[in-house]
Amino acid sequence: MLVPIGAAHAEAGGDSGGAAQGGISGIASSYVTKLKERVKKADDAALRGAQLVGDEDYQGAIEQFKSALDLLPDSSATKERREYYKKQYVNASVRLAQQRADEGDYDAAIKLLQDVLSPNMDPDNYEAKRLLERINDPEWYSPAMTPELKQKIDRVKKALAVAHSATELGDYDFAEKEYYKVLNDDHYNEAAMAGLVENNHEQQQFYEKARNHARSEMLKQVAAGWKLPVPVQLVTPAATDMVISAGTGRVQQIENKLRTIIIPSVEFTDTPLDDCLTFLREQSIALDSTPDVANRGISIIPQYNTGGGAALAPAPGGAAPGGFDAPGAGPVGGGGGPGQTRINLKISNVPLGEALRYTTSLAGLKYKVDQHAVLIIPASGTDAEMITNVYIAPPSFISTGGAGGGAAPAADDPFGGGGGGGGGAAAVARPPNAREVLEGAGINFPPGSSAIYTSGTSQLVVRNTPDQLELVEAFLKSIRDSAEKQILITTKFVEVSEDIGNELGFDWLLGPFNLPSSSSSFGAGGTNGNQGATAVRNTDYTFIEPGAATPVGNNPVTAGLRTGGRAINNDSINGLINTANGIVSDGTAIAPAIFSIAGVFTDPQFQLMIRALAQKKGTDLLSAPSVMARPGQRAKIEVIREFIYPTEYDPPELPTSGGTLGGGAPIIVTPANPTAFETRNTGITMEVDPQLGADNLSIDLSMAPEIVEFDGFINYGVPIFTPVSTTGTRTQLTENRIVMPIFSTRRVTTQVTVWDGQTVALGGLIREDVQDVEDKIPLLGDAPFIGRLFRSSAEKRLKRNLTIFVTAQLKDPSGADFNKH
Repeated sequence: MLVPIGAAHAEAGGDSGGAAQGGISGIASSYVTKLKERVKKADDAALRGAQLVGDEDYQGAIEQFKSALDLLPDSSATKERREYYKKQYVNASVRLAQQRADEGDYDAAIKLLQDVLSPNMDPDNYEAKRLLERINDPEWYSPAMTPELKQKIDRVKKALAVAHSATELGDYDFAEKEYYKVLNDDHYNEAAMAGLVENNHEQQQFYEKARNHARSEMLKQVAAGWKLPVPVQLVTPAATDMVISAGTGRVQQIENKLRTIIIPSVEFTDTPLDDCLTFLREQSIALDSTPDVANRGISIIPQYNTGGGAALAPAPGGAAPGGFDAPGAGPVGGGGGPGQTRINLKISNVPLGEALRYTTSLAGLKYKVDQHAVLIIPASGTDAEMITNVYIAPPSFISTGGAGGGAAPAADDPFGGGGGGGGGAAAVARPPNAREVLEGAGINFPPGSSAIYTSGTSQLVVRNTPDQLELVEAFLKSIRDSAEKQILITTKFVEVSEDIGNELGFDWLLGPFNLPSSSSSFGAGGTNGNQGATAVRNTDYTFIEPGAATPVGNNPVTAGLRTGGRAINNDSINGLINTANGIVSDGTAIAPAIFSIAGVFTDPQFQLMIRALAQKKGTDLLSAPSVMARPGQRAKIEVIREFIYPTEYDPPELPTSGGTLGGGAPIIVTPANPTAFETRNTGITMEVDPQLGADNLSIDLSMAPEIVEFDGFINYGVPIFTPVSTTGTRTQLTENRIVMPIFSTRRVTTQVTVWDGQTVALGGLIREDVQDVEDKIPLLGDAPFIGRLFRSSAEKRLKRNLTIFVTAQLKDPSGADFNKH
């Protein structure tokens, strides 16, 4: 929209003639142009302000509207536009004041509102007045609100929302962190506390499910323990697979060739030594099967010449197997000396190394394997120069070496008296040093060599010949490989027992009756005999004579038939244990009756009792201790309870004189009292020493698993009674218990070899005890059909099967199967 500029033209004048009028016109034109530029800049600033309002950048909008008002000329032509800009400025200021008030910056908000209500702006603006009143009203805006507090409130709201969302997504750890962020800003935030409670509740529900899973998983493992192992048909590794590489170093490579290259025929007849060595070198090239042609054969370098003797030519390709040219390569010749020694040797199918040894020994020389060639040296010469290498040894380096050889053996009692020598304290076995460990591994230390191990840095410094250093490196590698392997040994005791008892018998009572065809002869049942007292028997019958304590029929017919405890005998040791525990069984208990028939008004009276019993008892025991151990390191696991029991008693003390039973002083008796005790571990103990085979498959176990259970006490004491009184009775003064424990032990001590992951049976026991009783009344018991009513049968079968298994599994440090691939 263009701004009218008529006023500018009016000020310029209307006279268009003359030079004066031309100068005034130019000034007016320039002035009008400047006014147009200012109006345009004001419009641009107002437009930017409107855009910033849309972006809710009220501070920037106020600055733009302020700039627009400053740029806009104050004239009647721009009055309407100025009022519009003021309105926009006031609107942006009120909104910014609202924002500052919400942020707690009341001073800034009041300043903005006062500017809006100034006389030259909008003193009657309703929104500004209302907001100013609300800022001064504590019910609308808290006086305690500050910008810092508002920022905390915003952070709290954001953190609460994030934490609640994280809880719903199941990220409980992140939610907990967010809630604690809230509490750092607002120590008394109830929403954060409630959120933590809810978060903890969700975690508790998860852990409850995890507990149920762990419980079900462990119970599943218990149930799976009853599964007997199924033999697996594994293919035994071929013999070639069992061979351990002699090494990968240069020395080992040459030594392998010396062992594996077989020369069909060697025949030297008055042949110079140099020619013999040349022949052996050529044979090593011809018979070597190395794929790389350049590395076939072995370079043989004589070092016995003191003058013009030259070395033998190296293998084809111009380089020794190690990659270095053999020094002084060229034809054998000149110089005389040991190289012209005449050799006479005839041998067939001989390894190259043996042929070389025979040839050099005939010349009074010997050979030595270097890293790049075989050196022929005098028999008294130095084998090799010393080289110093630094290795990083594994932590188990020293422990692998076992006990040191220089210390006296430690006494059984570390606090006991001294051993040999000067007396005093017993010598404490010191750990071996690095050289002793390496010598124990078969590494030689010639004069001038050494080995030093620093435990703080795990550095092993060895000075030795190159071939021995190769062995040191191979030894350290074997320790590192074994350190990465662990063996999980599980011993499983599976014991199943079943006790089955069946019994069926009949008891008859028969009263007096007349014999047929005789009025003076009577018959009746028999006597109790060995069945027991009549008073005891009477209570076991259903039908009793009214007004009397005798059963109907009274006189037994089958009292001699055994039943219950009289038929089946329990284990004698269990009986003694039950007696010591107050469970008395005298062997006269009879089986319970399940049905009875009585002839009360018959002649004769009779009563029949049917005694039947079927019992079945099963006991299953599964114990599976397991322990993880490194190969070659003994491990032990104990899940035990210490059981302390007496082993010695003081005898009871009886008075030599005292009151009488008629009213004197009472008799005081001191029973046997324990004076010495021992401790026995009850529970599970397993000690095992595993050894891993070189194939990483076979595991040798030396083990002694044991389960000890306490069964009960046996009382070896007898009660002490008073003397027999004049009435023929006596009184028990003390029980005088002398008890000793009985333990059940399941133990196996053995050495076995188990393949990785397989289960083998170490041993076991199968036992069955059978007791079968068949009693009958003569004649009556043999009668057809009814004879079964006069027979008593009892059978008891006790079956027991104990099997001990062992499972060995090779694991890596993470617990995963080592051979899972």
